Amino acid sequence: MTTLMTLTPAQTKFCEWLYKDGHTNPQSCLFGRSYLRGIALKNGMAWAPAWIVKDKSRVTTRGLYSVPELEAYIAMMNVPAQTNSNIQ
Repeated sequence: MTTLMTLTPAQTKFCEWLYKDGHTNPQSCLFGRSYLRGIALKNGMAWAPAWIVKDKSRVTTRGLYSVPELEAYIAMMNVPAQTNSNIQ
């Protein structure tokens, strides 16, 4: 299984698309193939990403795929911006 740090830029972009489509709950990172394809189509891709749907280790039940990288992406997006109060 890959981690967020080992994803390609295109794979990271797909996680971003999921996040922007409202998937901001780190406990909910399971998606159906048709939903993944819909996100792909909405963003100019013809198919659901192969790195998700062709990886048998991601299948939780028939037609349902785990995207744990989204959980890491959500955590990254929820980190508050660092501020430096010492700068004057």
